[in-house]
Parts: sequence; structure tokens; C-alpha cells
Amino acid sequence: MLYRFLKFLARLTVNGYFRSIYVKGKEHIPKEGPVIFVANHPSAFMDPILLGTEIHRKLYFLARGDIFKKQLAAVLFRMINMIPVYRKGETPGHAERNDRVFQKCFDHLSKGKSLMIFPEGNSKTERRLRPLKTGTARIALGAEALNNFSLNVTIVPIGINYSNPHDFRSDVFINFGEPINVSHYKELFLADEREGVNALMEGIKSDMVNLLVIVHDNRMDELVQQIELLYRGILREDMGPGDKGYQDFQLSKDIVMALAYHIDNDPQRVAKFQENIKAYMNGLKELDLRDTHMRKSRLNIGVLRSLVYFVMGFPLFLFGYSTNYIPYRLAGWVSSAIRLPKDFVGSIKIVAGMFIFLIIYALEVLVIGRFTDGLWWLLFGVSLYPAGLFTVNYLKKYYRVIDTWKYLRIFIQKSDLVAKLKLTRLKLMDELEVAKNEYLLSKELS
Repeated sequence: MLYRFLKFLARLTVNGYFRSIYVKGKEHIPKEGPVIFVANHPSAFMDPILLGTEIHRKLYFLARGDIFKKQLAAVLFRMINMIPVYRKGETPGHAERNDRVFQKCFDHLSKGKSLMIFPEGNSKTERRLRPLKTGTARIALGAEALNNFSLNVTIVPIGINYSNPHDFRSDVFINFGEPINVSHYKELFLADEREGVNALMEGIKSDMVNLLVIVHDNRMDELVQQIELLYRGILREDMGPGDKGYQDFQLSKDIVMALAYHIDNDPQRVAKFQENIKAYMNGLKELDLRDTHMRKSRLNIGVLRSLVYFVMGFPLFLFGYSTNYIPYRLAGWVSSAIRLPKDFVGSIKIVAGMFIFLIIYALEVLVIGRFTDGLWWLLFGVSLYPAGLFTVNYLKKYYRVIDTWKYLRIFIQKSDLVAKLKLTRLKLMDELEVAKNEYLLSKELS
């Protein structure tokens, strides 16, 4: 009961937190039978919350044993299907308890249940896949071995690709891969257990790599992000209609591969381009502008349309703002007050927001119910969440209009500097186009 309620609450929360959630490959999720879901782990608690809302099966999560230290936390975590794992070095003295944990996992799989495992072990916000622990393969093959390889256990790899999990109203692309049939590793495992486990883990790793945008160098990652900002929109237009999330994912992978090619073949050219793009970004910062201002030759302000929207929508905005301001500010204060590693920032925001909004909404409904008759309290309660989402979009449109007028003022006052930035951007785009064609030609010749 608690799991279902929290799943419902989590779905509302993630839909409010993210600007867009793109999902590909859901058809690969088995409707029944034992399955292990494995995913990369860039954002602590956010990853299981997000995947729990997208996977329409009851999940049992393997989690670090040290979070079960407090008795109350242990009871709560077990109520939401979390299973502790004790690793050497992280929770000394408890590793022997993993035998019981493994047996519990075997029992779950033998009953046709599903497990959720993050084989990297700990979370870190970066676009790469860290070394995978072998627990996933040991659990899968161990469960099959105990049942004479008759369970038909499958492993579904998942790639979670955030634009930035710590930013409110950011984007995420969830990529489900094709299931891996564990029984295919039967002969190898029976001949040599270690070889079987390692082979299965290599298969899992290979599939996960294909589902992720991976940048091996943090210094290179900054340049990749800058190229994505400048160039990915144009590349998407060249691709034509399609799913935006998947297109951006593929284009980001192509950008990473093309950049790696040019770094290998002409590092000085890449270094020079990096200097130029950094100068362009600094120019934008000095004028307090964004790259979107430089992209279009003319701006469509839509004064009349904007005026109608803001006037007609103002009453709903006022309602949404007044009823959501306190929980929004309180969630922000709590998430900033808790001192945790930066990889946990987004997780704390989403968890704190989920419970704080629930509590404040409940209090507001109680107050309205106290001073009204009939079912007005119910109508009020149902309207809180959609009114909050409308308020976010209303403010977004408002700041976009303000931003446009600000750009026009700067353009009038400093037209020479703006024109220089536009010219710099055109030169960068020309160089990117040349580099793209050279990379594509190299692929054809190889």
C-alpha cells in the first residue's frame, strides 16, 4: 500500500520537477517472469525514484547497507522494497550478511519478481560508466543455478541520460535496452563460475555503454556541452521529424565521437576552437545574453498573443502562486540546508519537495475545509498540483518576454558588440560544419 502511494506521489513529483521526460524502449520490459533491471547511477535517490515511475512492475531495490543504520530508516526502507547490500570497505564487519541478501534475491527471482540494481555501486554525476560490480551477474546466474536454469531470468539494461539532474525543469532521456537472456551463459558458468560471471558482466557493460552518452574526459565534457548548445539544434533540423529525446541522445553521441576523432588527429585545431568558443561564451556573459539571442536573425515577440495569455491566465497564476509559494520555498531551503555531496543535490530537492508539498497541500486543504461547506475542499485540493504547474509555465513565459525585451535594449545600446558576437557565432558554426563533414568522410573511408 505504501509502495503504491509513494509511486503515485513520485510520478507527480518527477513530472513537476523535469521539463521533459523522454523514454525509449519500454517495449523491452518483460510483462512477467523474473527480471533484473540494471542502470547507471548519476544521481543518488533520484535514479530509483525516476525509474520506479516508468517501470510498471513492482521493484525491489538493492541499496547500500549503511543507509539502514537507523532503526526507523531501516523499517521505512524495507516497506518500500529496499534490500540492503553490505560491501567491504563501505560497511566493515557486515559483508558476511550478503549471503542472506543473495538468498533473498534468489527467492525473489524464483517467484517471478523483479530487482533493480545500480551495478556502479555509488552515485556520481558524470557522463560516463564507472566500473561495474559483479553482484548483478552473481545474483542472476546463482538464481538460475539453484533452479537448474529453468527460471528464464532476463536482465534489462537501462541508460539514464540527464541534461542536469540538479536543475529544476531540466530534461532526462531514459533508454531501455533489449533484455539479456541469462541462460545463454549457462554452459560457461557451469564450466567456470568466475568466467561465466565476468562474461555476463561484459555483456551488461557493452549494452549499457550503447544506451549512454559517455564522455571519458571531464575537460572534454565542457567542450561537448558547448558544442551541444551551439550546434545540436541545427543537426536536429537536418535529421527531420522524430522523437526529440532520442535525436538529442544520438546527436550527443555523434558529437562526442567526432570530437574524439579530431582530438586524435589535430589536437591543436581543437585547442584553438576551444579558445574561440570560450571567448564567445565570455562575450555572452559580459553582455548578460544567452546563445538563443544569437541564433535568430529576428525575434518574434508576439506582443498581442503574449498580452492575451498573461491577462487571461493571471487569476489562475495568482491562485497557483499563492498556494505553491510556501512549499516551493520551503523545499528549496531544506535542500540547501542539508550538507551533502553535490551528487545528492537533485535527489534531496526531489525527495524534500515530494514530502513538503504533500504536507503543505494537506494543511491548505484542511484550512479550506474548515471554512467552507460541501465539497469545495476537494475541488481546491485537486486544483493545487495543476495550478502549480501552470504557475511554473506562466513565470517561464513571463521571464522569456522580459529576456527578449532586455536583448532588444542591449542590441540598441551595444549593437556593434552584438553584431560582433553574431559574426563570431557564424564562424564557429562554419568550423563545426567543416569538422562534421571531415569526420563523416573519415567514417566512409574507414
